[in-house]
Amino acid sequence: MVQRLVGIWRLTRFGEYVSFVIITTLLGAAASRGSLGWILIGVVVANWLAVGFAFMINDVEDAPDDALDPAKVRRNPISAGILSPRSGRILSFLVASVAAVLYATLGLGPFVAGSACLLLAYLYSWRPIRLKAIPIADLIAHAAMLAGLQFLTAYWAFDGGPAWLWVFPLLMVLAISLYGQLFNELRDFDGDLKAGVTHTAHYIGPRATQGLMMAWLAIGVLAAFITLFVVQLFPVWVFVLMIALTGILSWRGWSRRGQSQSTIKLHQSFQKPIEVATAIALTTWFASPSVIAFISLVVTLPNNW
Repeated sequence: MVQRLVGIWRLTRFGEYVSFVIITTLLGAAASRGSLGWILIGVVVANWLAVGFAFMINDVEDAPDDALDPAKVRRNPISAGILSPRSGRILSFLVASVAAVLYATLGLGPFVAGSACLLLAYLYSWRPIRLKAIPIADLIAHAAMLAGLQFLTAYWAFDGGPAWLWVFPLLMVLAISLYGQLFNELRDFDGDLKAGVTHTAHYIGPRATQGLMMAWLAIGVLAAFITLFVVQLFPVWVFVLMIALTGILSWRGWSRRGQSQSTIKLHQSFQKPIEVATAIALTTWFASPSVIAFISLVVTLPNNW
């Protein structure tokens, strides 16, 4: 029983997207001038579930291929034999159903964007279509379901804002997502080729993939710069906190940078620290008004007695 529960948790792969979903959702809420409350909490949870469905159904559909890959066979609880494909599929659609219900409670805009995300997540991995194995379509689908639509569900959950508030943060998350997808395709190049998954990286080749990956990263960084210093979507102290936390979380990566044998390994050592640091910094920003109000209440409470 314990092994089965562990297998279910592993199927969700929650740790792989928890931070990035927080980032995309909070940026969407910020662009719509939203604040911390039950609506925002509901959007975050719904987006976690939607992305969780994307990862879960991907493992269900990829289980036969992962069983042939020594690097993936144990990671995927279905190819490892801990869960059956039927159980994995039922659990996946259960998560998708809860996400759809949550989106529906948030309004028409979030429901439409959330439903589109769930549909793309299914078509991305479903073998008869498998968007992940279609060059260019793999990039578009990945950026939409794991970044753009997450942003829009949060944006539409509130009252909305002027275009200049949302254009650049949306471009930022889309560009970073495209960078991440190309990075994954480059990292899994040989294994995917053996599994018959011919995505964009196979179509244009490793060298061009690396160049395109860096181009999208540059666009993402530029969009982030404009979001921070021109649009001023969030205070500078949030950025300073993010940099400080990144330094703390990535010190091992810095200490081992001379040992990195490839660009892939170098990028991999810094991606997660930056992602976690950004999620913590944005969460701190959204939570700070409530925390300050609570502290003020506690401080003034004795004076009211």
